[in-house]
Amino acid sequence: MELGMNTISGPSSISSRFQSEADCIEAIISMKWPNGFVCPRCAYTECTRLSSRRLPLFECGRCGYQASPLVGTIFERTHLPLVKWFRALELFLLPDGISALRLSQIIEVTYKTAWLMLHKIRHTLSECDAQQLLSGDVKVNCDQYAYDSLRYHPVAQPYATPVVAGCTVTESGEPERVKIQLISHKRGDGQRANKHDVAAFIHKHVDVPTSTVQSFPLAFRLYLPLRTEVRAAWNSLKRTYVALGLTHLQAYLNEYTVRRYLRMSFSEEAMRQSLLQMCLSIPAIPYRKLIAHHQNHFMAINAAA
Repeated sequence: MELGMNTISGPSSISSRFQSEADCIEAIISMKWPNGFVCPRCAYTECTRLSSRRLPLFECGRCGYQASPLVGTIFERTHLPLVKWFRALELFLLPDGISALRLSQIIEVTYKTAWLMLHKIRHTLSECDAQQLLSGDVKVNCDQYAYDSLRYHPVAQPYATPVVAGCTVTESGEPERVKIQLISHKRGDGQRANKHDVAAFIHKHVDVPTSTVQSFPLAFRLYLPLRTEVRAAWNSLKRTYVALGLTHLQAYLNEYTVRRYLRMSFSEEAMRQSLLQMCLSIPAIPYRKLIAHHQNHFMAINAAA
């Protein structure tokens, strides 16, 4: 269960330029087909727009296929108004994100619906982020998520969880793109990632041929700016969610690192456009598949631990 503590005053605290279904659908159409309609079946570029439905269809002038701009996107088969989805995307980009509880209150949906919306967004971000490998000057740490530096004994670290963290580094030595990978779902047992975990992280997340990789496998010799980012992730998630289960924790870490990169790299409008582009590039994950995906991930990590 995700518990939330966002203190956003209400729907008007962040303005939205998407005030109607028409605004939202036109934004989707222009981003999906920036150079005009292209039939997904035969690639023909002439069509007839059918506007008799709530959401328009585009009938190909050659093969007659009726294409929906929502197919293959996070919005496919949604029963919710698009304005609620667009509002959720804007709130998702707040510095610390937004909890399902608070989102449900703001856009007036059930908690379960808000929870599913946010996890669909997280799934999209995770899929897109997996395609973006770290390259260039890369640092890799063995660290612990939720490690409290004020508690010195491992027994006093009830929430500490082993992770491998990696980042690209700017010319000034600051972390740029960050990735944090959970290694074990055993909290508070003093475990840390090992050299095999580091090698697996590098293989999965780093474009080795184009990179210079420096790893820090020892707890007393870490790349400190990257350790600071792992701690920042913990603090950010604590501020928003209060309590997080381990089953979905990787998804929340991915949310944090992708949002951090977007906020660091883009203006507010460009950030929103980038998130929308991601949501149009990855098909929506059904509820059952989402639950199975996280359960399988949980069991796989436990089996390897």
